[in-house]
Amino acid sequence: MKTESCPIPTPQERSFLAIQQAAEQTMLEKVSRAISDATTEVATNVRDAGLGFEPTSEGYFMFVVQQATFVRLCGGNPDTLRGGNPEVGDRVVRNCRNIIDTYWKSQSAHTTTP
Repeated sequence: MKTESCPIPTPQERSFLAIQQAAEQTMLEKVSRAISDATTEVATNVRDAGLGFEPTSEGYFMFVVQQATFVRLCGGNPDTLRGGNPEVGDRVVRNCRNIIDTYWKSQSAHTTTP
């Protein structure tokens, strides 16, 4: 029986991964901060305008980011939602489904009591 293993990264590969992971962490922090800032901005402007509406939730802005990111991943235009590749879209959706099935459903099956 042949098993495949992950090779040990070289010092250069480790350096590259550290640089990439630092940039990824900074990017995700900026996105989270932008979502929070947009939520605060809307709440402030709605209040200052004297409007009787509930401010927009963070969830709304998260969905805006998710939709634009999904369309861009698929090669489409996030402003018009046109031009995306449906095969890539299917792969992205399957990836999301795999996250649910692998990490969330299996975890809740072990932590939920009948």
